[in-house]
Amino acid sequence: MTAIAITVEYQVGTETGEQVLERIAAGVERSGAELADFGKHIFPKLVPVFEAAVAEQFDAEGRGPTAGAWAALSSQYEAWKEGAHPGQPILVAAGGLREALTVDGSAHALRDYSSSQFNYGTQGLDYASFHQTGTARMPPRPPFDFGPDFERELVRAASAGVRDAVREASGSVLEVTGE
Repeated sequence: MTAIAITVEYQVGTETGEQVLERIAAGVERSGAELADFGKHIFPKLVPVFEAAVAEQFDAEGRGPTAGAWAALSSQYEAWKEGAHPGQPILVAAGGLREALTVDGSAHALRDYSSSQFNYGTQGLDYASFHQTGTARMPPRPPFDFGPDFERELVRAASAGVRDAVREASGSVLEVTGE
């Protein structure tokens, strides 16, 4: 068997390649602590992904990959709604539910995360879950109905959070790029 070895030597500024690699290795090790706190770098990047996906559901009145288009309103409810909230689409009356799910910082938005737990949804809107799951008198019209595109966006956002953690831990030594 023949072995071929290539040795690469380089210098960055006034440091040798070995010194740079040692600093990069130390930065990557320190990034472990940064990555252990998902609430610092990763979870905040997921919020806009959820908000955008839910906004698409509202704009399309459903059309998600699992539940499909939201069921039409009953004629009686539709007549009442047109009088009380003219021109509003399905699942929007005064707009509280849509706003809570698509606008971070709105009155009923729940965006709560710690180092290991992520909570996204509504608070103080008792009716919100009824739309997701339906009731005996109302079909489900789920604002949460996500597919592969959503999952890809979550992975991209989480990856960006990982890059931020590595970048912060390594300082200016390591430039992390990618999608």
